[in-house]
This record gives sequence, C-alpha cells and structure tokens, in this order.
Amino acid sequence: MASPGHVVGRALPRVDGDAKVRGRARYPQDRPFPPDGLHAVTVRAPVAAARLLAVDVAAALRARGVVRVLGAADVHGTNRFGLLEPDQPVLVEDRIRAASDVVALVVATSERAARAGARRVRLALEPVTLLTDPERACDPDAPVVHPDRSTVTDHPNLVAEARLRRGAVARAFARAAAVVEGVYATSWVEHAFLAPEAGSAVPEPDGTLTLHVATQWPEADLRQAALALGEPRDRLRLVQAAIGGAFGGREDVSLQILLLLAARATGRPVRMVWDRAESIRGHGKRHPFRIRHRLAAGRDGRLLAAEIDILADAGGYASTSRAVVANAVEQACGPYAIPAVDVRGRAVFTHNPVTGAFRGFGVNQVCFAMEQQMNKLAVALGLSAAALRQRNFVRTGARLASGSRVVTAEGLPRTLVAATKRARARPLPRARDGWVHGRGLASALKNVGYGFGLDDHATARVRMTRDGAVAVAIGAAEVGQGITTVLTQIAAETLAVAPARVRIAWEDSSSAPEAGSTSASRQTLVAGNAVRGACERLRRMLATRGPRAAWPADGIAASCTWHVPPTQPLGHPRPTRHAHTYGWSAVVADVAVEVATGRVRVRRVVVAVDAGRVINPALFRGQVEGGVVMGQGYALLERCAVRDGMPVGLRLDACNLPTAVDAVPAIEVVAIESPEPCGPFGARGIGEIAMIPIVPAIIAAIHAACGAWVDAIPAVPQRVRAALATASRSNDRSR
Repeated sequence: MASPGHVVGRALPRVDGDAKVRGRARYPQDRPFPPDGLHAVTVRAPVAAARLLAVDVAAALRARGVVRVLGAADVHGTNRFGLLEPDQPVLVEDRIRAASDVVALVVATSERAARAGARRVRLALEPVTLLTDPERACDPDAPVVHPDRSTVTDHPNLVAEARLRRGAVARAFARAAAVVEGVYATSWVEHAFLAPEAGSAVPEPDGTLTLHVATQWPEADLRQAALALGEPRDRLRLVQAAIGGAFGGREDVSLQILLLLAARATGRPVRMVWDRAESIRGHGKRHPFRIRHRLAAGRDGRLLAAEIDILADAGGYASTSRAVVANAVEQACGPYAIPAVDVRGRAVFTHNPVTGAFRGFGVNQVCFAMEQQMNKLAVALGLSAAALRQRNFVRTGARLASGSRVVTAEGLPRTLVAATKRARARPLPRARDGWVHGRGLASALKNVGYGFGLDDHATARVRMTRDGAVAVAIGAAEVGQGITTVLTQIAAETLAVAPARVRIAWEDSSSAPEAGSTSASRQTLVAGNAVRGACERLRRMLATRGPRAAWPADGIAASCTWHVPPTQPLGHPRPTRHAHTYGWSAVVADVAVEVATGRVRVRRVVVAVDAGRVINPALFRGQVEGGVVMGQGYALLERCAVRDGMPVGLRLDACNLPTAVDAVPAIEVVAIESPEPCGPFGARGIGEIAMIPIVPAIIAAIHAACGAWVDAIPAVPQRVRAALATASRSNDRSR
C-alpha cells in the first residue's frame, strides 16, 4: 500500500492521454462497423420557418442502395424530445421552426447512396412569417412560433421568465450618489468541438437497442429517446466512445434518437457521421443576450441597488433556456452583496438557431454586463476598479444579491489580490506606432452543481480484487476535461494504492451507475464525493476481511450515492441557497489597441481561480488556459452569422475561432486553494469559472487603453472604431 497523501495535488499524466496522443482512442466514427450495416443521412428544410405540406420520397426510394426513407409516421412514440421540455420533433410533422429541423431520414447501404437518396427527397412548403428579432417576439401581435404550445406564460413566444426582487429598489436609486446605465449585447457562438457528431445504433439479439455515441449525459439521452420512440427505457443501452470536446454542445440530443429509429425500423446496424456543416447547423449555440442594466452606489462606493432586464433568444425550441435564464438571473449581480435588486430574465422563441447549454450557462453574458457596469461606476466615483470590488465582495455566510447565502467566500478577495499583484509586476508598454495599451480587471462567480432545488447526486461502485486492482464504475462522462484522471487520483488517495492500480469505467450505461451530466462544473464535486465515499466504505470493509487469499473470487465491493446538500428554486419566499456552492475567479488583462483601425491584441492575461483544492495541477492549468483562449475568442472574434434564421457560415473558419497565432502569448495562472467544506479533499469544479471573467477584463482593458466603452461583443474592429467615435464626441461635448 502506498502512503496517504501521495496522489492528490500531484500533476499526474492523464489516464486517457497516451491513447489519444498515439491515436488509439476510438471516437464514435472509429468503431468497427459490420459489412451489412447501413448508413443514415438527414434531410433538412432549406428554410428556418415554413409549414410542411408534403414529403415526396418516391424518387429517393428508387435510388440505388436506398433501403428506407423514414418520416414522422415511422416514429411511433411522442415524436418529441427536449432536455427540459419535449418540444422538438424527431422528424417534423407539419411545421419547420428552426434550421436544425429534420424532415426525413434516408437509410442506405452506403453513405454515398444515402446522400444521393436524400437529394431526391422533395418537400412541399408553405411560407410563414419569419420571426428573427427577440424584441419583436415580445410584441402582442408578433408571429407565434409554437401556436400549438400549451403555455402558462403571458405570451405564447415566452419560453421562460424568471424574476428576482429584494429590498426597496426605487428608494435606493433615489438616494444614490452615482448611477450608471448601459445596454449590453452578445451574439451566437458555435461550440466548435473538434469531433463532429457521429455514432451508430445496433439491434441486439435480445431485442434491445445499443447506441454508440459521444454525449455529456447518457441517462438523459436514453430517457428522451424512450419517450420519443415509445420504447421501454430498459430496452435501450448507451455505450460511450471517446468524446472530442463538448463545452455544453453535447448536452442536447442531436443524432441519438435518429440512429435508434433507423436501427429499429431496419433491424440492422445503422451508422451516421455528420460533417462540419451539418454539425454547425444541427446543434445549438450560445444564447445571444440583450441586457439593460442600472447600477447605483453611495459616495463610499457601497453598492445600493441594481435593476437588470435580460432578454435571451432561445431560437426555435426550448432546450435549456429555462435553466439558462434562471442561472443568469440568480448570478446577474456577480459576486457582490447588493441590498436592493430587481432582476428580470426572459427567453423567447424565434426562428433563429436553437440555443442551449454552453460553458458558463448564461453567466458569461451577465458577467460581461455587470463587470462593465462596475468599471463604469468606478470611473464615476473616482475609485480604482479593484477597490470598488473589494468594498462590495460578498463574505462567507453573507447573502448575494439573489438572497442566496454563501457557504464560503474566503477565496474571493484572495483571487483579486493575487491577480492584481502578479499583473503589477510587469508594467504596460508605452504607446508606439499607433498602438496604445491598457489594463483591465474583472471578477466572477459561478455555481458548482445544478442548484435551484434539483436533486443533484451521483453513484459510484468500487471493487478491489485479490491482486489489489481497483475498478471504479461511475457514469461521469469524460469530455476532455480530465474527470477520469481526477477520479483515479481521488480513489488512489482514499484507498492508499498506486494510481496505476485504479481503472475508471464510465462508458456503458448498463454497468456504470448514473452520475448526472458533465455540466455545471459539478463532476469533481459530485462524482468525486461519490467515488471517495465508496472507497472509504471499501477501506473500512478491507480492515475486517483478513488476508486477500480469503476474499471472494471476484473481490470486495462497495458503493456510495452522494447527494449535494439541498438548495432552493429561484423565487423561494425565504431563500437560503439557490446554489450549494460557488467558484470564484479574478482576471487582469493587458491589451493593445490600434487606434486607426480598431484592432485589439491581447498581450497578457493573469487569472486567479479558487479551486478549493487542486487535485491535479496540470489539469487545473489546462482548464484555465483553455478558458482564457475561449474567453478571448468570445470577447474579440467569434460570432455565428445568421441570415433569415439560417446559419450562414458552415465551416470552422467562418466561426472566427482564435488560432494558435491569435491566442494570448502570455497566460499566468494562479491557484487559490480555499477548501470547499464538502468537496472531496476540499476540491470544487473550475471548468466554467476560468472563462467567465475573461470577456469583461479584456473589454475593460480596451477602455483603459483608448477611452472607449465597447458594450457589444465580439469587439471587432468596426465596433471598437464606433466606440472610439462615440467617446470622441462625448469628450468634445464635455469641453
């Protein structure tokens, strides 16, 4: 047995790293496929909104190699799916609502034959009034995207609304020494994971169906598939392949139900591989937000009140918009204690691309607005941006603006001190050749775990064999973030064995207990505690079992289900905790702005993140550095062009992702370790918090460099030039 304390805190190599680097990892499209297997191709409408009058498949069925062409009548179940609300058709029956809608599925003996057959499918469409403006969607006479939707909301286009009111807002604004107002806008962003959607479905001899895909939440996929297809849940099984990135984009169903449908209809294995164009069209995007914001403070810099209105574009279907809006409302005021708030959040249907989960889950957008307001308020009060934040940070045991009481916030002020101290060690360059330099900062919080009263839990089973090998079964999807390595280290530390003796099995839904979604920065906390709990039980059992030779032939096993401590839904009359715990971070960004063109270059970023306890320093650094570059792209480059509801750029280069040439050349990562009281070894998840404050820090640095406030992202050169012109006119008027 190895000694305790030998694993946690060490930068051990990723357990899946060797297979991925050497090309041995099998992604969904790499799985061996039988010679008699079939290939499926989708048929989508050429528009984002229409009535579907007829689907003519006669010519497609005559095409060589085509076996079946499936339509809505072949689905048999509810023909509806959706993570929170089953409103999306597997195959469209009568109405096209979004570019991602599938109207038919062609199944053939080869992919080439299936694509040829798909081109022969003819659609009869009747135009409907296109709705692409979220503001217009709120009007009483707006076109209705879902006329058949039973709704309890005030408007048929309203997907969800969340409201948060605390304190006397009007009185607080009336006595404020400074009030700043702003309107902020964000755009669609593509997940751009490296591996497009792919998979296969296989009918088994016992009548069950096995699905081979890459997903963030196996159980949710199977639950939706069972409902949509009218299949008993116990007849469906999901086997995970290696996952080539996710960032929230694999939380929604994409091709899973289509594959199961085709395999059931034909009785043969069916494979589907999307190209990049179909991937961009077929899965959701980050929500565009429009945020109207008022923020008030007293002369001493204490925040008094906030009034915030959030409007999110859900696109054609609900997806996770209800939860995204709730999350945004709950965290709209950032990591600050504000006594009076009125925050309203709405998501509305349009005919734009569907929007759903994306790293940050609504907090990125509201953090941009809140931190921009804080920086403007600091200018108005004549305070430094850091001093204003330190004066208003929430403290341990106190309440956030939402009313949620914070379990621990010891690391929050430390992140800002660490980031600003490290940044000051390197002064900014002087202006030269038309380039000016600026430094900006931002702070952020992010919930860890689902929160909002949901039962957030995970189950782990662990077994030790006579030879000392440890097998851990838990359905925590490894999407590239390194959770299998983290769980390996937690198990090895708890059992005091070498990490090489531990194997994590997470791939098969029939044998890996459910661990919920790989989202909400939750798996280190939730799955980590389940694994640690199972290993602690096993360790106690081992102490009473005597020599290994006397153990049962299959070894000794233990299990544990760990539940996150209770939380409360938004709007609870006496909220204690909307989220069980939060992560904290602070960022200082240095940028250079070319005044003549509006071009912005990020020169250096210092980011301090409170991880509770760092399980693996190399994984921690990788997550943070990846978050910095993703935030850089969100701030300056990335936007998905949409015209008449249809994505225009269907290639990666059209998404304007930062490349290795664009990426920040200097990223300094600081780990703050303020232990999470109920985290495994004090750890908490950091997958999202590392990215969230990057955008406002960069935008603040642009203002520091050239005096221009950019209130819409991405801050492309045209927007920076426009902001410079506005600042120049404002300066002229003030003279």
